Amino acid sequence: MSSRPDPGSERPLHGPVQSFDLEAEVGRLREEGAWHRGRRNSITLRKGEGMNMVLVVMKAGDRLEEHAAPGPFSLSVRDGRIRFEAAEAVVEAGPEALLTCDTGVRHTVVALSDAAYLLTIVGGRLRAETSEHPSSTS
Repeated sequence: MSSRPDPGSERPLHGPVQSFDLEAEVGRLREEGAWHRGRRNSITLRKGEGMNMVLVVMKAGDRLEEHAAPGPFSLSVRDGRIRFEAAEAVVEAGPEALLTCDTGVRHTVVALSDAAYLLTIVGGRLRAETSEHPSSTS
């Protein structure tokens, strides 16, 4: 999985005002070969000025192994269901749920069904393959 802008687009990753049709973006991610060949896909919507936003789609049964984000973050479930495991907390979340977590908290994300969520990391640095979302492709 990679975090990258829309492949056919020259759109900037940050700017004074940005607008996204999240439903259309989720649909596009689920049409790409990466989704059909793997278990997840993502696109970086914004990167810069201390805020990174990544839209992630996961197939049922996919698991992001334990990891930590480089800054505090929020995870907003758009559709499907996930299980978020951090320290002593286990939260099952569905559409319109919002989870937040402090910097450095180790956590795991499991897709209980095909799911889409918007991840916003504040103050951290996002790499092409983030510590937030290690690749599961073999």
